[in-house]
Amino acid sequence: MSYRVEKLPLTTARSLPGRSGTMARIPLRRTKLPKSAFANFQILARRMARNDIPHDADLESAYLAWLRQAGAGKRQLDALRSLTRDEALAIVVPLVKGVAAPRMDEVLRIVAGLELADQLRSRRMGKVVTLLWPALEVGEQGDNGQCVIMQRSGEFEDVGFRGGDTEKYLKLLRSSLPGTGFSALLLDQIARAADTDPDLFKARLLVKYFEDDCLAVLPPSEGANFEYNLRRLFLKLPLLGRITQGPLAATVPPGEPVPFPGISATIIEGKVESWLQKFGLTLEEVLAGEAKAEEVARRQVPEDVGAAIGAAKEKALSEILRFELGVDDLGWKPATEVRNALNNFDMGCDRLKARAMAEAAREIDTNRKQLGKLFQYLLPDGRPQQESVSLFHYLDFYGPDFLSGLRNVLQVDDLRHQAVYLAPATGT
Repeated sequence: MSYRVEKLPLTTARSLPGRSGTMARIPLRRTKLPKSAFANFQILARRMARNDIPHDADLESAYLAWLRQAGAGKRQLDALRSLTRDEALAIVVPLVKGVAAPRMDEVLRIVAGLELADQLRSRRMGKVVTLLWPALEVGEQGDNGQCVIMQRSGEFEDVGFRGGDTEKYLKLLRSSLPGTGFSALLLDQIARAADTDPDLFKARLLVKYFEDDCLAVLPPSEGANFEYNLRRLFLKLPLLGRITQGPLAATVPPGEPVPFPGISATIIEGKVESWLQKFGLTLEEVLAGEAKAEEVARRQVPEDVGAAIGAAKEKALSEILRFELGVDDLGWKPATEVRNALNNFDMGCDRLKARAMAEAAREIDTNRKQLGKLFQYLLPDGRPQQESVSLFHYLDFYGPDFLSGLRNVLQVDDLRHQAVYLAPATGT
């Protein structure tokens, strides 16, 4: 599967205090992250080099034991060990706690964290590790913990495992996944990673899906909120940066890792793109809430089908009557034939009008259903797609190469909303 990507002039406008904002048109003259943004990382790195964090052997043992349970290899264990011994710097990627299935906003944050770490290493800032951390509570910042896959009918099925009977969950997942050529492989991977602890379950999946050398996963945070726990973790580990959602603050608070924007993206599948083309819609219109379903559904159908056919009928009848007058002028009197022609045409028009009105109603109903699926897919429950749809949905349809293809087309330093089209690449 090849991919193409379009950059949209959109950013995520969130209504405080929740995260359930919609995409809004916000013009951005400069869309790329300025080089000066990396100065904050350099300043903090120099400051942290002067302040050694004491090595806590017990903390290191606890972290490594948990990471081993997550199925990490030697490279990931070494990366975490270098952090606990203050031999590396970390980019923290927050994950939703207590929900096993990875969601696309988490995947996009991980991609941003891995790319940022790579860019910092290229700027000779030493070893930089991408540190995944389940620390976002469901309900915190308006997060509902929803993690869904789309059925072939267009309906959504929540597959967010929150602990309990793994066998029951796997049965539910097996019945919920649309059957594709990759379903068996995906189910096997999930079954191998399954655990009653949803955070350990997710960690095993992410270690499997992201096999980067400088990647580690922490145990979930305990109590309080994310910001408080982050400040506490900052005292234990050399945290250089953290991946955030939404716009960045103007200043970096002291005693905290430098924030860096996560990727904002919507993924467009073939059927969704065909609906956009059919209705003449742009993705910006849909994401910004400017497209009205009822108006678009009727756009391709005459406003009043009955009146349109009635007007055509009256015009044709007048022509037939003019024909009758012309025949009369020739001295012929075909009254019966003309009367039969008028009656047949009148009845035919009535049948045509009834059929046209039924077809128009059927077309509008079909349009409504397709638009409903279109809006539901792009903005599930009115929320940005990435905050609801699970990674499982795309792995099931596009296989294990989906993640590598996604990482190849996304640009971490572009602050615009990005649209990724899962279709043959005809342009970028």
